[in-house]
Amino acid sequence: MLNRLKGALLTTCISLLVVGVYAQDGRVLTLSDYTYEYIQRLQHRGKMLDLDPTVLPYSYGQVKQSISRINEDRLSENEKAWLELIKERVELNEADDNEIGGEFSASPVISDTERLDAVDPLNQDLYIYPAATVTGYMEKGDFAGQLSFRHDYYYDQDPDGFDAAKRLFIRAEDSYIGYQKSGVKIMLGRYNHHWGKYGEASSIMSTNARSFDNLTFSLSGKYFSFQSILGELNDISGDSVFVERTTFDEDANNRFISMHRLNFHPSPKFRISFFEAILYSGHNTGLSLKYSNPLLTHVFVSDNIPWDETNNLMFGGMIWTQFSNFTLNGQLLIDDFQHTEDKGEPFTFTFLSSLNYALKNTSADLNLEFEAVAYQTYNTDLAEGRYLYMNRGIGTPTNDYIKIKVYPEFFLDRYRRGLMVAPYLTYYSKGEQVINQDYKKENPDGSVIDIILTGQVENTVRAGLHVLYQPSSMFWFELDTGYNHIANYNNVSGITRSRLVTIFKAGVRFGLYGSN
Repeated sequence: MLNRLKGALLTTCISLLVVGVYAQDGRVLTLSDYTYEYIQRLQHRGKMLDLDPTVLPYSYGQVKQSISRINEDRLSENEKAWLELIKERVELNEADDNEIGGEFSASPVISDTERLDAVDPLNQDLYIYPAATVTGYMEKGDFAGQLSFRHDYYYDQDPDGFDAAKRLFIRAEDSYIGYQKSGVKIMLGRYNHHWGKYGEASSIMSTNARSFDNLTFSLSGKYFSFQSILGELNDISGDSVFVERTTFDEDANNRFISMHRLNFHPSPKFRISFFEAILYSGHNTGLSLKYSNPLLTHVFVSDNIPWDETNNLMFGGMIWTQFSNFTLNGQLLIDDFQHTEDKGEPFTFTFLSSLNYALKNTSADLNLEFEAVAYQTYNTDLAEGRYLYMNRGIGTPTNDYIKIKVYPEFFLDRYRRGLMVAPYLTYYSKGEQVINQDYKKENPDGSVIDIILTGQVENTVRAGLHVLYQPSSMFWFELDTGYNHIANYNNVSGITRSRLVTIFKAGVRFGLYGSN
């Protein structure tokens, strides 16, 4: 059955490529694109809400359609500037039936931390990570195809994940073939998804992990919609250790992931969703028809007979709502809830929330973000069930932490088009647990372990400044600089450290676009 299924998928893909069927406006707007920043600012002000703020990425066609519904005469000067930056990016030409094009972008990063995380830095030196992307795409009718290669030195030097780019530090990603029309979307390829607000954490699917090969299906209506993702993850060795290569390991276990999301949106300003994810694995496990069915609920399937593979199930819900000038977003993921007073595993969860207040004069936003991840969320008693892809978290980067961030954003487009300045204050408290470690259900004395912030807790306070300047969709500069004070450094009591942390990014993009 597995060979027949793989053969059918391969035949379908080759057939689509041979006949040259690609999609008008079906191309994916990658999540590394700052266009999402401007879309979100307009969404905070009640515009472009036909695009779900927590189901990313969008296609070029979805963004164009949303733009067409905006009454530009009622926009402020800042809103007009943001809309123009969006238009520059998505309205590449006026081709009606066919489109073909190519892009080159360079986006190097310079930092004084080996890990590109300002609140959780690693080491202190000068680090330069050159990066460049070459993309070619073609669209025809309702089909789209894209081929993309990314050279990224950070993929090789990443202190947390496996080396994702061996030859010339190049990885093929943001490459796919797909169909999209009238609320139906089917995509096969390798590109990132994010189930949450742009720029914020997600409990279930985020851009933290490298993009993995996936088959995506979604159906959207006026009040209901759903998304389904079936993905192939890296294998784990026969002795339950994540390694870069399992080629010659006959006992290695294959790992796959299936995710579902059902959304109810009675109005553009209120959305509620149920989501679930199951990571399944086994010695001879492959693409599963059971887990490929987007309407077969994992919660009522995972432990039923036949039970032929190891699995780790998580589920939860999220809400996004807007009232007056406030936007509220929240997510709750449940990993496990077996608990008694004196034994057993504590309730493990992820809770994420954010509150945004958009000033009526559009000159600033006020933001509050909160993240809490229990001590053993995303971990399980069998290593193959850990919620990781190439050693990076598929949801949040790690577990056993609490983070609070407060920041205003000042939009200075009236002085410099595309300029945003945001001072911020972050509190980050981290326990001793990580996702990729042996599973612990109790303390050495047999008592139930703490639900969150276990052992000696490391506490970081960061005061920083975030600056984004994008005068054109073809050029951008981003700076994140600030001062960290760390108590109980590396979870050792009494050890204190203080340091500056700076991450600077710059980018340029060139493209050729036309009709075919």
